Amino acid sequence: MAGWSRAKVVIAAACVIVCYFLASVLVPTFLPKSESGRGTRHAAVDGRPRHQEHINRSLPGERIFRRNDQVTGSEQRHLEIWSLTNAGIYLWGHILQGTFTTSAGGRLVVGEKVIGDWSIRFANGKDLSPSYIKADTEYLVLALNGRSEAVRATLFHWLDELRTLPQLKHIGLFLVGSEDCNNNWLLAHFIDLPEVDRLVSAVWMTYDHALVDGKRFFQWPLGVAAYRNFPTSPVSEASLQHPRPYRCNFLGTVYKGSTRAGLPKILEAINAQGMTCFVKIRTEWVAHEKAESMELYQRAVKSSDLTLCPVGKNAESYRIYEALSLGSVPVIEDVSPKEACEPAVERRLLLANNLAVPSGDRPKSDHVSGPHRLLKSLGAPVIYIKRWEELTDIIEMEKQLNLQQLVERRVKLLKWYSQFREVLAEAFLVSLNKMAKQH
Repeated sequence: MAGWSRAKVVIAAACVIVCYFLASVLVPTFLPKSESGRGTRHAAVDGRPRHQEHINRSLPGERIFRRNDQVTGSEQRHLEIWSLTNAGIYLWGHILQGTFTTSAGGRLVVGEKVIGDWSIRFANGKDLSPSYIKADTEYLVLALNGRSEAVRATLFHWLDELRTLPQLKHIGLFLVGSEDCNNNWLLAHFIDLPEVDRLVSAVWMTYDHALVDGKRFFQWPLGVAAYRNFPTSPVSEASLQHPRPYRCNFLGTVYKGSTRAGLPKILEAINAQGMTCFVKIRTEWVAHEKAESMELYQRAVKSSDLTLCPVGKNAESYRIYEALSLGSVPVIEDVSPKEACEPAVERRLLLANNLAVPSGDRPKSDHVSGPHRLLKSLGAPVIYIKRWEELTDIIEMEKQLNLQQLVERRVKLLKWYSQFREVLAEAFLVSLNKMAKQH
């Protein structure tokens, strides 16, 4: 009997070992994989599980978001970013490195991401409406174009509707500001409507403006033009190792009476001396670019060591950041067509206090003035000029650089731009956290 008992123990132990082996081999085969192919679909982020399936209130009969917002941890905050402008795409895709999917039959672009203590959901599209925002929303960032009175009416309509949400604590605004830097209507609106003043806790604005104070109003770059489909990640260093066929490029509109007017002759003289610049000029602005022209523009920037960035209605332009993203040094016309766009400000107040400056040319002063305050305050490795007649000497100096020096400069440029985007992301999160603590 004792022998039989020992045999039963041995058999039971063997069964346990076999079952454990089968489970370890077979069970992972049937578990859902993550997008990267490792682990399960609910892989943890910062110790918190990812979202699960959810149907958000959205367009009639449509789903916007397909995951829920159930996240463990009492400190998790939920933020909605709703965008009706390119500024929202630049924030989500280029700064926060969020991914995009289409929804509502292709009418919306949406995404989700967990960053630190924030679970963020993003939506962009002209069909967005305040009526689609969940009633239990507490934190909302709204990206809008604030250039014209007609567009501002949309903003006021949104704010009026958002005031009715019972649990909404804070609103942040991402505004493509006025190109003449006249954004004083913001103050008037806040003063006249104190209940909105209470809700709108942070405003990020493009273009240089005297309202920027580092507490409630923050500087934000114009960024790349989302409709041009520039990559959300900078080009690889491997693509920077080869000679580029053009010293510089300029593709754009030349307006009569503008500082651009003399640029064609200057470029013509430069090319006549064999210092090749890619030039394609038009005399009238085109509202909707064709795919062919956008592709040509990107190829020209990728193929040039310098990208010329003349002043338009404002000193800042998309091409500055598009050139940075492709490793082409922006040659920036450092003048402003509007006096209102040249206020001096403490460098630390542009984004948020105590943010690190990317590696580059360190600012010599704690104050910055004139156009391009944000780039100057963060030491952007760009070339500033006051007059386009300086371009000939710049191209002459470019001829003295060998390939190794050019490659090193391209790498430095991309490194700075990557750090620049990290600084912006950190500044955005710092502002969000301060906003959340106000309640």
